[in-house]
Amino acid sequence: MDARKYYHAFLTFISSLALGFTASAQSLQVLDGTSRQPVVGAVLTSTDPARQATSDSSGRVDLAVFPDSAWVRVEHIAFEPLRIRTSALRKLGGPLMLMPRTTELDAFVFSASRFKEARRDVPEQIDVLARKEIAFDAPQSTGDLLQNSGALFVQKSQMGGGSPVIRGFEASRVLLVVDGVRMNNAIYRAGHLQDIMTVDPNALERIEVISGPASVVYGSDALGGVVHLMTRSAPFADSAGTHLFHGGAFTRYSSANNERTAHADVSLSSHKLSSFTSITASDFGDLRQGSQRLAAYPDFGKKPFTVDRINGTDVAVVNPDPDVQTGTGYQQLDVLEKLRFRSGAHTVHQLNLQLSTSSDVPRYDRSSIYSTDSAGAIVPASAEWYYGPQQRLLAAYTLELEGRGFYDQSHITANAQRVVQSRHNRNFGSSTRKNRNEEVTVFGLNADFEKRFAKHELRYGLELTRDAVTSTAFAEDIGTGATSYLGSRYPGTSTMTHAAVYLTHTVELSRKWLLSEGVRLTNVGLRSTFSDAADFQFLNGTVAQDNTAFNWRAGAVFSPEKSWRFTALASTGFRAPNVDDLGKVFDSTPGQVIVPNPDLRPEHTLNVEAGINKIFAERYTLDLQAFHTWYTDALVVAPFTANGRDSLLYDGSLSQVTALVNAGKATITGGSAQLAAKFTTNWSLSSGIMYTYGRVETDSTPTPLDHVPPVYGRTALVYSTKKLHAELYALYNGWKRLADYSGSGEDNLASATPDGMPAWWTLSVRSEYSFSQTFSVQAGVENILDRNYRVFASGVSAPGRNVMVALRVDW
Repeated sequence: MDARKYYHAFLTFISSLALGFTASAQSLQVLDGTSRQPVVGAVLTSTDPARQATSDSSGRVDLAVFPDSAWVRVEHIAFEPLRIRTSALRKLGGPLMLMPRTTELDAFVFSASRFKEARRDVPEQIDVLARKEIAFDAPQSTGDLLQNSGALFVQKSQMGGGSPVIRGFEASRVLLVVDGVRMNNAIYRAGHLQDIMTVDPNALERIEVISGPASVVYGSDALGGVVHLMTRSAPFADSAGTHLFHGGAFTRYSSANNERTAHADVSLSSHKLSSFTSITASDFGDLRQGSQRLAAYPDFGKKPFTVDRINGTDVAVVNPDPDVQTGTGYQQLDVLEKLRFRSGAHTVHQLNLQLSTSSDVPRYDRSSIYSTDSAGAIVPASAEWYYGPQQRLLAAYTLELEGRGFYDQSHITANAQRVVQSRHNRNFGSSTRKNRNEEVTVFGLNADFEKRFAKHELRYGLELTRDAVTSTAFAEDIGTGATSYLGSRYPGTSTMTHAAVYLTHTVELSRKWLLSEGVRLTNVGLRSTFSDAADFQFLNGTVAQDNTAFNWRAGAVFSPEKSWRFTALASTGFRAPNVDDLGKVFDSTPGQVIVPNPDLRPEHTLNVEAGINKIFAERYTLDLQAFHTWYTDALVVAPFTANGRDSLLYDGSLSQVTALVNAGKATITGGSAQLAAKFTTNWSLSSGIMYTYGRVETDSTPTPLDHVPPVYGRTALVYSTKKLHAELYALYNGWKRLADYSGSGEDNLASATPDGMPAWWTLSVRSEYSFSQTFSVQAGVENILDRNYRVFASGVSAPGRNVMVALRVDW
C-alpha cells in the first residue's frame, strides 16, 4: 500500500470517529433505573411534529429527529411511561432512567403460543422471570433461581440438581423447553431430575413458567406445565446504533459452599450479523447446612461420617463438622454461542450452540444413608455414589420468516441434542464399583406459523422428534481393574419418536371479551430391545408401543375495564410412557427395586381453572388463581412381581419388587394468590403463596398422591433508587405431615423426620449498588438466621447462612 492509500485509510478512520462522536452527541442511552442495564426497544414518540425512534441493543436512541421544543413520550412494556421535552433530554448529562412497572399485564409473553402476544390476552397462568431479575438474584444454578423466585417448587436430591414441581407434577410430567426445543427426552424419569442444572442462568434472557396442562402447544409431558428457558442473543444494530461491541463479566463468591463463579459475555452487532457469546465456570465446595434446628429434631440432617479409602480398606471417618454435607461439591462449565444473520428484510437465520459439562456430581442422598455392619456398628451404606459428568450439547438452526400468504410469521427450527449421563456406586467395604452409562441422541424439527387477520389470530405447526438411547453397564474391581457383567439401567437400545400437528385460534369478540381455543394430534412411538441373558431376564426381545393422543384447550378473558381481568380455561394434557417408564431397572429407594412393565398406557389430565386480576389505584395488583385437575391412568409405583417373585436380590440387597402401573384416577386441587404493591417511587412489595392438594382414588380411602408439595410462598420488600437496589425477602414452606406422604417412595420419607418434613421459613437480604454505568457490586446474606431446614422430598439440607459478594462489569 503506497502513502496515498495509507492517507485515505487514515482519513476514513478519522471520519468514522467524527461521525461516531456526532451521532453520540445526538443520542441518549436509556437504562433500567434499578439494574442500570440497557433498555432495548424503548419507543420515543412525539405528536407535534410526528416523530418516532427506538432504543437499540445498547439502549441508545437517536434524538436528531426531535426538535428541542417537542414533547416526547418514552414507553416500554416493562417500565412506567415518561413525558419530557427533547431539550430536557439533551441536557440530562447522562442516561435516562426508567422505573419498572408494578404490574406487567401490559407486557408480552412468548411461551403460551410460541409467538409474542399480550400477556393480558392469555388465559393461562404464566410467571415471568426477566433478565434483570435473574441478574439481581445472582443464582448459583437455574434450579436455585426458580426456587428463590417463588414461581414454583424445586426438589433436590443433591446440590448439583433441581427438579421443578408445578401444581403437584414433577420430573417427566413437567416439560422443560430451551429456546423452543424440548429438553425432555426418552430417559426423563418420573422420580426426581437434575437436568435443569445444564442450563446456565447467566445466559438467560427470561424464563416463562406455564402452570397447568400445555399439551396443545407442546405435546407429551406438559401435564403440570412448562418451564420455557429463553437464552440471550444480540439484536441487530439499527441506524441509531453507535456501539457495535458490548458485554459484561462478573465474579462471585458464596460462603455456604465456598462457591467461586466467573462469567463473561460478549455481543457483536452489525446491521446484518450479530453474535452473542457466554461462558460461565463454577467451582462449588461442600455445602454447609444451617445450625439452628428445631428442638424436637436436634440431629436432623447432620452428617456424622465421611468415607476414606485407607490402605485398600473403606474407613468411616468422623466428620469434624456434621453441619458440612461432605460429598456435595462439584464443578461446572457452560458455553453458549448464538449467531444471527439477516439475509433480507423478511428473513433471519440463527445458529444456536449450547454446551454444558460438569465434574462428577455426588448423589448426596445416597451417600448419607447408614446401615449396620456384622459387628453391630453403624457405617455408611455406600462408599461411593455419584453421577458422572452431566453433559448436554445442543445445536439448533432456526429460520425466521415474515410473509403475506398463509402466514405472517414463521419459525422453523431443526435441532440436534446429545445428552450423556452415568451412575456409579460402590457399597461400603466392597471393592466392586457398579458403572451404568446412558447416552441419548435427539433429532428434532419444529415448524410454527402465525397468521393474523381482522380480529382473528391463527397459530399452527408441526413437531417431529426422534430419541435414540444406548444403555450400557459394567462392574469394576477398583483394586485390580478387572471388569465383569452388570445389568444395564435400560434396555440396550431404544428409540422414541414424536409426530404432531396443532392449531390454535384467538378472536377478539369486543374490547372486553377474548376467546381462544386449540387442538393437537400427537403420535408417540416407542421401541425397546431387551437382551438380558445373564441377569433377571425380566424381558427379552423387542417391546413396541404406539400411542396417539388428541388434546384440546378452550379459554376466555373478560376485561370489563383496564383494572379488572377475569380468566377461565379448560384444557387437557397427556404423557406417553417413555424408555425410563417402560424399561428401567433401578432401586428408587433402598430395599425397593423397580422393574419393567411393558403394559403401561399414557397418562391424561383434564384441567379447569379460573383467575381474577385486579389493579387498585394503579399501585396495587391482586392476582388470584384456582384450579382442579382430574388425573387418569396416573403412573405410580406399586407392588409387582418379576418371574413370579415379589422380592429379589438387587445390587447385593434383598429388595421388594415394584413397578410403574396405571393406578386409575387421581385429583389435584389448588390455588395461588399474588400481591404486588408500589407504595412510593422507591418502595414496593411483592408476595405470593401456593397451595396444592392431591389424592389417588381407591376402592376405600383416597391415598396421598406423590410429588405434591406443602403450601409454600415468598414475600419481598424492595427499595430502589437510581444507584441502589435492595430487597429483604422471606421464603416459607408449610408442614408435610406423615399422613400426607405417598407410599410410593418418591416423596423420600427416609430423608425426613419421623413426623414428616417440618415447616420452615428463612429471611434474606440482597442488594446491588451501581458506582457507574459500567461497575456495580452485589452483596447479600441468605438465611440470615442460619435455620436448618430441608425442602420437601429433598435428600440434601438447604444452605445455612450464606454471604454472597459479586463484582460486576458491563460495557
